[in-house]
Amino acid sequence: MKHAIISEVFDQPETLLNRTVDLKREGYAEEDMYVLVKRADVADVVRRQSKLYVLVTDEPGTVASLVTSSERPIERWIGSMRLTKEQQDRFTQEIEQGRLFLYVDADRGDQSFKVDRPKMKLEPETEEQTLALHEERLTVEKQAVQTGEVVINRYIIETNQEIEVPVLREQVHVERKAGSEDVLEDYDFNRSGFRTIDEGDHLRIQVIEERAFVVKRPVVVEEIVVRKRVTEEIETLTETLRKEELKVREVGQADVTIDNQTTQKDEER
Repeated sequence: MKHAIISEVFDQPETLLNRTVDLKREGYAEEDMYVLVKRADVADVVRRQSKLYVLVTDEPGTVASLVTSSERPIERWIGSMRLTKEQQDRFTQEIEQGRLFLYVDADRGDQSFKVDRPKMKLEPETEEQTLALHEERLTVEKQAVQTGEVVINRYIIETNQEIEVPVLREQVHVERKAGSEDVLEDYDFNRSGFRTIDEGDHLRIQVIEERAFVVKRPVVVEEIVVRKRVTEEIETLTETLRKEELKVREVGQADVTIDNQTTQKDEER
């Protein structure tokens, strides 16, 4: 639902301009919108981006043209708007603090706030068409691909190895000598000097020798270290690009003005 009177304040010109766009979509006319600001540079920002009528309270020319008494311009403008006294005081303070004030009066039949808008020069209407020129440009993209791989296999080989080990072996040497043939009168054959408890009249001597045997133990004899490094190479790519150029030709008595171009004129009748 449209309201006859809209009065709002904004901190930034961009916010105010966005609000006016929304109001125009809702059906409000741009000639019913007025903007009051304190500084001229802020007013210039609004004027450059819209056709709104902006009143500057501190602009010397505006003060001299609109005020002939001790009354301040902002008080005269705010006082002529259809606002309550409380609203007038509040908006005057907001403007003095540097904020932007937007006033919209959709009911212009009963409007008491009147400011002569400057007359705009009407420029002759021109017809215009735009022709876009295109060209192709190269964009380089890189993609990682696998070009090969290294496979390392570990396998077992068997070899025969001979090793000579010195070992010790006991041997029994028996030496027989001729006896003295002395007469032993008290020798008892039943009591031999080399006699064991269980085996009678013989001497058992252990014969011992060393035997060699092989024990295999795994040991680390070599280590393989695998490293991968990155190298950079320059690769040259060639591609054909297409580009649109503009060629203007005058046919007959056509009057054409071209900036920074050479005109080829053909006379055809």
